[in-house]
Formats: sequence, C-alpha cells, structure tokens
Amino acid sequence: MSINKKRRSTGRVTLADVAQLAGVGSMTVSRALRTPEQVSDKLREKIEEAVSQLGYLPNQAASSLASASSYTIAMIVPSLSEPGCAEMFAGLQKVLQPAGYQIMLAESQHRIEREEKLLETLLSYNLAAAILLSVEHSANVRQWLDNLTIPVLEIGALTDSPIDMNIGIDYVEAMFQLTQTVVAKGYQNIGMLCANQEQWIFQQHLQGWRKAMLKAHMSPHRVINAAEPASFSTGAQQLPEFLLAWPEIDALVCVSDDLACGALYECQRRRIKVPDSLAVVGFGNADVSKVCQPPLTTIAIPHKEIGTRAAQALLARIHDEEWEEVTIASSLCKRESC
Repeated sequence: MSINKKRRSTGRVTLADVAQLAGVGSMTVSRALRTPEQVSDKLREKIEEAVSQLGYLPNQAASSLASASSYTIAMIVPSLSEPGCAEMFAGLQKVLQPAGYQIMLAESQHRIEREEKLLETLLSYNLAAAILLSVEHSANVRQWLDNLTIPVLEIGALTDSPIDMNIGIDYVEAMFQLTQTVVAKGYQNIGMLCANQEQWIFQQHLQGWRKAMLKAHMSPHRVINAAEPASFSTGAQQLPEFLLAWPEIDALVCVSDDLACGALYECQRRRIKVPDSLAVVGFGNADVSKVCQPPLTTIAIPHKEIGTRAAQALLARIHDEEWEEVTIASSLCKRESC
C-alpha cells in the first residue's frame, strides 16, 4: 500500500489526521493504538504506516484524563545543581520509567514564590504523584499539598513535619557521627563552618554538632554561619575569620565538601599542616573530597539509593500496596585530613 505523506506546516499532528490518512475512523485509530490485538493485522499495519509517516505522538495528558488514571509524576527541585539532585533523579527514573511513569521536572531556583507558581501549574495536570526535595515550603504550598488526594513524596532528608511520604537521611545523626569522629581523634578546640543553606537543614546540622560536643563536655560555640553559598571560595575566605576569632582552634567541621576543600586550600597557602596543626572534615563525599590534598574525611550520602528506595515506596503507594518509610543510612569516609 502506498500512502502519500501529508505535510503540515504548523500545529500538532492529531488522531484525526492519522484517521484521515489511513482512511478509517478516529475511534478505530484510538482502539488500534490502545489495544492493537483488537484490530486485524492488515488494518493495524495501515494505521501504523500512517502514524509513522505523519510522526504522530499520542497525547498522554488527554489519554490520562480520558481513562481517569495518570502516568505523570511532577517533581520540583530548588536547583538542578543541588548536591545529589542528579543522582536522586537517576534513582527515581531507574524504578519509575520501566513501570511506565514519566517525571515532569521543574526548578524553583530557591524562590518560594516560584515554587508556588510551578506547583499551581503542575497541579492542573492529572498527576499520579508529586515529588519534592526536602526543603522549606510556604504556607500556601503546604496547604495545597495537604489537600491533595495523590501521594506527595519529600526526598533527600528527613523532616520534623513531613507533608506525606518522607524518605532520606537523618542529618542530625550524620553530623553527630562526623563530629564524634573528630572528638575521638583527640582534638579539643573544634569549630563548625556553615554557609547559606536551607534554614531547617542548618538547624539539623547544628543540632547534631551540639549533641556531639556537649556529650564530650566541649564548647559548641565556635560556629561561623557565612551568608555566602557553601562554595570553595567561601571556605577559603572564612578560614582566616575562624583563626582570628579562635586562634586556639585545632579542628574544623564543615557542612559541605566544597567549604572544607576551600579551607584546605587556605591551609596550604598559609603553610598550616593538616591534620597535625588543624584537622578539616567535610560533608557529602563529593568527587573533589577524594582528590584534594590531603584527601578529605567526610560523610557519604547515597543519593541514588535514596531515589531508588523512594521510587519503590512511591510505586507501592500508588498501587495501594504496603510501603515502608525508611531512613537511609549515611556513612563515614575516613581519609587523611583528620
């Protein structure tokens, strides 16, 4: 059979276009695409050729509305460059994609009003679920999410007041473990370097730090919370501030590997021996932590596992099956900086 290709200058190819080219009704095309076993081989081949020639793509949103079910999941992240964001997304995709689900990804750019607008738009779709990174939300967003009848999954870190599902690591416990490691090495005058981050994450870091320091009967007051982002340059800039405020400092706990590596760079520039004169530890186990000099003692966060485990729980919840709210364990990476 020869079918002359119909050219369209503008617009999307529709089901009606396929039907017209194949010489059948729209309902027949729809049935052939949804349940091909219900049409004859000859008719199916005719429709498939028309679909191929026109480059027709089924409208998944319309299909989900018609069937009262959806295979679309909305995900909002503060930034695509957020530590671990790509790995968590890969873990989610590994489980959700083979099950037929597609993720619509949007970036709020750390702006609460943008998150509100994005969520308002995304919730107009027929969604199967919504995924958010564990961040602070406005009162409006919390109210909208509380009223949803679909699963809402917060991933990355455990929160004190989850909206619905919450899977991630315990930042309090992770920082407690890291600080205890420094204390166990015999350091007496320990400081903590923080930078601009989600306020509640900062509070969890601070809580874990204070818990470890007070347990060791040490002062938890040597803390600098820089207004700048947690970057390499911020770490390098803040080390002199620490040394000026507390000259006796012999160990520095940083809330990110970038901060810690910046501090290590400044130590080298000032000829401060690490870890003999000053120990430095980080948080996150980023690639840079393995190649800086000396290699950095840090906490590893299994971001991809968080995504995978979260997706498994979400699938179970969507299918009304039993699911387990799990805490993913972080792990200590001991290296030469402490």
